[in-house]
Amino acid sequence: MRFTSRNLSLIFSVAAAMFILQVGITAAQEKDHQAFTLEDCLSLARKYNPVLGASQEKIHELMADYQAARSKFFPRLVLTSFYTRQPPNRFAPGGFTPFELFKREGFTGVYGKQLVFDGLKTYYNSQAARTGSQSQKQEVQRTADELAFTVTQAFYQLIEAKENLKVAQDARQQRQEFGKLTEAFYKAGKVTNLDYVRAQSQVSEAEQAVVEAQNAVRLAKEILARTLGLKEQVQVDIQGKLPQEFAAAGDINSLWQEALKANTEIKKLDLDIAQSQTLIKAARGSYFPEVSLQAGSDVRHRDLGGTKPEWIAGVFMEYPFFEGGLTKAQVAKASSQYQQLLEKKRDRLNGIKVDLTTAWKDQENARQGVVTTKQTVGTNEEAYASAQALYRHGKAIGLDVLQAQVDLTSSRFQLIKYAVAYEIGKARIKQITGSGPYEPAQQRNPGGSKQ
Repeated sequence: MRFTSRNLSLIFSVAAAMFILQVGITAAQEKDHQAFTLEDCLSLARKYNPVLGASQEKIHELMADYQAARSKFFPRLVLTSFYTRQPPNRFAPGGFTPFELFKREGFTGVYGKQLVFDGLKTYYNSQAARTGSQSQKQEVQRTADELAFTVTQAFYQLIEAKENLKVAQDARQQRQEFGKLTEAFYKAGKVTNLDYVRAQSQVSEAEQAVVEAQNAVRLAKEILARTLGLKEQVQVDIQGKLPQEFAAAGDINSLWQEALKANTEIKKLDLDIAQSQTLIKAARGSYFPEVSLQAGSDVRHRDLGGTKPEWIAGVFMEYPFFEGGLTKAQVAKASSQYQQLLEKKRDRLNGIKVDLTTAWKDQENARQGVVTTKQTVGTNEEAYASAQALYRHGKAIGLDVLQAQVDLTSSRFQLIKYAVAYEIGKARIKQITGSGPYEPAQQRNPGGSKQ
């Protein structure tokens, strides 16, 4: 085949197009596959999580309720207009009339009503609506705190899955190397067939562990993405490491006093109770008469009698002396809701105290577990190196090496589990005590510098 200038030009054009396409695909993949820090995840969750967005929108609804309740403080103006046709030979009010009555009538009027006194129902209803909006603001903050904990939990569970994958891969490499060594010893007649088969079996188990760890990473990424509220086609990854510093959780009684002062759920319950007390007063307002100023002006036109302006003004009082027990039932309902909230607060205080104690216990157990497991990891590393050296010199059997590998891998998994549990417990305590947004512990690079 001869390469003419035309053929070369065509080849270069195709190659350039393929290169540009590959660069575009790579850029698109890098754009979709983003790596976030914990602070990035918290910021994205506050922006995109649908639960928090709905809770924030609820404030607008309650503010509208407040505006509707206080609207009764202002006068009510009504424009009325109609046109009618009636038979002229009808009976007039009071009996027969010898002359013909009007048969067409047009009416246009404006009426106004200003409430003067209604047993303070309007006042208490508006105050209750305002308290309801303040309560919802606390609910938004509670939802944000809960979301921060959920994101933190998903974030560190992804870190745990990725660290577990590294441990599984290291264990697979160790068992593959030991499998090769056992195979060489078997061919040389130094070990039995059982040792060789057992070593190969451990390699297969390590492969299975790696597959399961990879699937766990994939699941953890999906959970984090859904928690953040991102679109389904967006893939996420994280930037983070296991913590290196493990401080004590503090005194449980001091933490509980902080929770009583700053916990958003307790604040919301207090506002709900205050709102319920106000609604009881508003319901009792129906026992009092309603006094209002009313006035109106209209023009009435009839085919007999012509057009005449009319007006009316005065002070009106309405007192429903019998209503079938409606007001009494409304007061009883409001009082029952108040008692329910008191019992709910008492129950939630007990529940929050248990949740705080559980989180405190989890963090302290994890902190102590990290200390203990670090020592176990060091011991198991030494045991594995010793067993491997003895096996190479024919002073240990393959089962000793395999058991040392299993112990070392298990302790590494356990260390990761305790480190993640420590951070999750710490985040849970911050959520319950209402001590502000969660701040992750400063992490250190292998060189010792803070990240």
